Amino acid sequence: MELLDQLPALPTEARVAAIERLIRNSSPVIRERALRTGAAVVSDERLESYLREEADDVLRNAGLEMLKMRGPRALGLAVRLLRDGDPDVVLQSVLALGHVRDLRALEPLRAALNHEDQNVAGAAIEAVGKLGDARAIPDLLPFLDGDPWLQLATIQALGDLRSPAAVPPLAKLLTDLMVGPLAAESLARIGGGKAFQALCRHWLRFSAELDAETMVGLLAHVLEGLSTAPRNQEELRASLAAVLAGNEEATRIAAARGLLALGPGPEDVKALEVLCDGPADASVLPAALAKRKDLVPDLLAQPGKARSWGFLLASRFPRAAPLPALAAAVRDELPPAELIGSIGKAFRKIHDPRLAAALLDLYLEAPADYRGALAPLMATHRNELKALLAERRDVDDEARLILAAHLGLGAREVVAHIVAMEPAEARLRVLEQVAMQEELVRQLPWDEWLAARPDLYAGLAARVAAEFSLRELVPPLRAQLGQRPNPDLIRAVGELGDRDSVPVLLGLLEGGAAAPAGARNLVPLILESLGRVGGPEARQAIRRAILEGRCEPRIGYRALSLCAIEEDDALFRRAVGHADWYVRLACADVLGRFMRPENLAALSQLAADPVGIVSQRALSFLEA
Repeated sequence: MELLDQLPALPTEARVAAIERLIRNSSPVIRERALRTGAAVVSDERLESYLREEADDVLRNAGLEMLKMRGPRALGLAVRLLRDGDPDVVLQSVLALGHVRDLRALEPLRAALNHEDQNVAGAAIEAVGKLGDARAIPDLLPFLDGDPWLQLATIQALGDLRSPAAVPPLAKLLTDLMVGPLAAESLARIGGGKAFQALCRHWLRFSAELDAETMVGLLAHVLEGLSTAPRNQEELRASLAAVLAGNEEATRIAAARGLLALGPGPEDVKALEVLCDGPADASVLPAALAKRKDLVPDLLAQPGKARSWGFLLASRFPRAAPLPALAAAVRDELPPAELIGSIGKAFRKIHDPRLAAALLDLYLEAPADYRGALAPLMATHRNELKALLAERRDVDDEARLILAAHLGLGAREVVAHIVAMEPAEARLRVLEQVAMQEELVRQLPWDEWLAARPDLYAGLAARVAAEFSLRELVPPLRAQLGQRPNPDLIRAVGELGDRDSVPVLLGLLEGGAAAPAGARNLVPLILESLGRVGGPEARQAIRRAILEGRCEPRIGYRALSLCAIEEDDALFRRAVGHADWYVRLACADVLGRFMRPENLAALSQLAADPVGIVSQRALSFLEA
């Protein structure tokens, strides 16, 4: 681990020697990081020597992994090695090209299909399939009648290509006892009407001899992907219904999916029950239900998972949702907060007083923290809700004012009501619900409230000041910062770039035991805000915190990177070998900002970093 941490700071030759040692470590994490560094720093010549290593399997395998990790940069070396006289070297290059999946490799790989070594030919077949270009199908089809090893590779490749042109030759292999299951899987991956018909015929003819869980699952997968349900499938429906009545849960779930994807039928109720009892997530609409708008009423009428799917389906087909059913579903049970967006999509397309009444009931019954998610939904039925509010007498003053603000009541009038509201705690509850409306927020007497009750209003005032750049609030917020430091205040003065707050922030940072108790736990946020504000005093304070070890290095370097100037780059150059990758990432950002020769050398070292995001960031600056 010590050697791995030193790796970014070592000279190139020493780093290569360290890599050759680290790749033999039994720890996957250590080996992975060493390989990623090797992919960046090991030369083509040395990498080729690894691939030719006959006596050292570890080194040869490491060469292949490094070549794969190079991505598109591996293309030149790998294509050149396809012409090598050693079949093992050619095999390594084919495997690398299959991993990279660069279409520029298609023509060289087509030539490798006829290599005399079967291992090379099989790997080339699979690599061509991974490229996803259907033009290669004529090159692959002859192998379906050849050696069993190459036949298996070809079936896999045809499935990877996902072209309908491959369906007929694959369908002929379904009855083959050895390759039939693999051919069925490839047909399912291709999908479409032709693949479905081939799989359906095979299942209906040989269902007693086939593995039901696998075949029914493949059929369901293809059915879910069809744009329209196939017609005249009574025989298949009857067969799936028989499976649905079986005992194996996974097979029954697959049959339920297939039946639901086939369209309306007498098995829908049982199929829905099986699907709901399975592991499917309530927040994701199952693919089998994606086109079943006829099921919206039934789903909405059921509790739990089924109702969640009903809301999701209604958002796709809002006009398929009967208004009474949709209103009853909204009233009956508080929907999960993550479904509010889906409900909103449906409600925006259907304007009816019955839905507005249900929506109002939902809002009034929801807890305060849930109402915030409902707020955007209220505007979908603005006129209807206004009329309902005028009629109903069971709505308390707080909820009435919040709803009025969301429904378009003028900002001036809302402000007047808020200012007149007592007690202050009730006013704050209303403010928390309407503080996302900029026009309203800008008219509120924040100065007066902060002077009277800073303990109550400082946090919210800081959040809205940062959100809407209310710089006029900075002086009173700054006054509270030294007395009542909290994350909202510290974040606000940083977001607003208030230079006059720097002495206060420095006092909190340097005060130690004399600082308010809360401030001692806010050092990371204080440093970040100092970095956002910038200036000589802020920079010097952050530098001292880094050099004296009074903060986590990643916090300090990140904060300094926000305000660094050219004279700070020496500190970041010294840190390019730091053990923490986040520090090295900050180094890349700063050194890339100031393009001096010594910084370019440091960036070159970071470009070989074992952590991908660091090397990519450094490379982007070098390429620029």
